[in-house]
Amino acid sequence: MRNYGQRTCRPTSVIAMLAAVPYLLLSSSQSVQLRTTINLDGSGLRQYTVACLADRTKEVRKRLLERTGDFDRQSLHLEGPNLIITRDWRPANLAEAATDPDATANLQIVGIMQKPFSVFTEYRWSEELSIYRETATDVETFGEEIATLSYRLNMPGKIVKAKTNADSFEGGAAIWELRADAETYTLTANSRRLRWDYLLVILYILGFIAFQVTDHVSRLFRNRPRKI
Repeated sequence: MRNYGQRTCRPTSVIAMLAAVPYLLLSSSQSVQLRTTINLDGSGLRQYTVACLADRTKEVRKRLLERTGDFDRQSLHLEGPNLIITRDWRPANLAEAATDPDATANLQIVGIMQKPFSVFTEYRWSEELSIYRETATDVETFGEEIATLSYRLNMPGKIVKAKTNADSFEGGAAIWELRADAETYTLTANSRRLRWDYLLVILYILGFIAFQVTDHVSRLFRNRPRKI
């Protein structure tokens, strides 16, 4: 595996949350994966991974840069005949970035402040993803049914089955396989994570109350007058 190195730049806005994927990027590549990772504190990772043949490198990099100009890290390496291009963006607050007026993604974290009596923290993600073809010709879009984008979402806790439209999911990971013959997709997923610290506090309080009640009852029995 040959490594072509890494390049770092600074993001200037939350435009990285805009999920508009060029059709020509999909059709020029061997595979395209978009991955979003949500961390416990609301920070996250947005990552494109593209595999292409060497003779399509220039075209693919051009299309990729159209959508990831604000991403802060890039790496390239060879895997067999394919060049693998990875571009990352790591927002400190994914929920805040998603509230940008132009963003098409939304993250809500329902924690102890919103539901003080729940032992779960909820993460609610929704995103509208577009595959646009303004510059693609009829010939270039002829094979649009087989051009696909793999979208993977990693969330804290476990995905709630009734609250996702993913093609498949396991644990905290949801996966969509999106074909280029549809222009817009709406992706939704909710997950729940047990608040272990909160649960331990509750168990401690309940244990303390049980101990006090047991001790009080025991003292009552010990102090009860004995029959002569």
